[in-house]
Amino acid sequence: MAEIKDNEMKHALRKAEKKGRRKGWFARIRTFFVGIIVGMLILTCFTAYMHGLAVKDAFKALFTTETAVENRDLTLINHRIFGYKAADFAEAVLGDEEQLKKLEVYSRDVSDVATLTQTGLFKIKAFSKYQLITYNGKAVYTVDLSGLTAGDITLDEETKTVTMKVPAPALEPINIPSENIQFGEVEKEAFAFGNIKLTPEQQAEVETQAKERILKRLEEENVIEDARAAAEHSIWEIFQPMISNLSSKYKLKVEFK
Repeated sequence: MAEIKDNEMKHALRKAEKKGRRKGWFARIRTFFVGIIVGMLILTCFTAYMHGLAVKDAFKALFTTETAVENRDLTLINHRIFGYKAADFAEAVLGDEEQLKKLEVYSRDVSDVATLTQTGLFKIKAFSKYQLITYNGKAVYTVDLSGLTAGDITLDEETKTVTMKVPAPALEPINIPSENIQFGEVEKEAFAFGNIKLTPEQQAEVETQAKERILKRLEEENVIEDARAAAEHSIWEIFQPMISNLSSKYKLKVEFK
């Protein structure tokens, strides 16, 4: 009888020991997960404080994952805890020296017709000669990115926008190659003879006047607005992939100084 009671007591002790070990493991696991949760809460509050965000927004951002960038060969995964700074994007942009140059953003074919009149004896019309000269060239607008600095790149965390301030498009000197200058037939009055001959100085003066008329026409047609739109698009196409490779959530905005 005593032996049976002794066996029952041992069985009860072993059962109590197993139950105690299970409780100990559960307690350690519970403590581990509670520690993780508390740590994440502290991290979230600190992140919100550093970036001026609401705690709920910081907590949401902490669990938001990056998605692959569409139509890109590579998306860089950067496990940053405290988000991005303007310096991160500035480093990505300014690190590509090949792109930091004078960029041709817009061009338009231009032309002008000059009318030459050479008077004859005593400026009598019957001795006058006329000739048309057509100048064909190209108006080219460029943006010089060589002077871009980190101060020209700012970051808006709230809208996830990286703003790049660049010089406004500038018109390069009008280029009219000599082979694109067309001389028309000389028209002569009744008593006019020979062709019209210009000295190099006169030729340069006529060409200068043609360029001045072209510039005035470009201003009147407000072509600079087309150049600004083209520049914004060109610069966005070059640098947006750099922004997206750093973080697909951020978009580039181009502004002119």
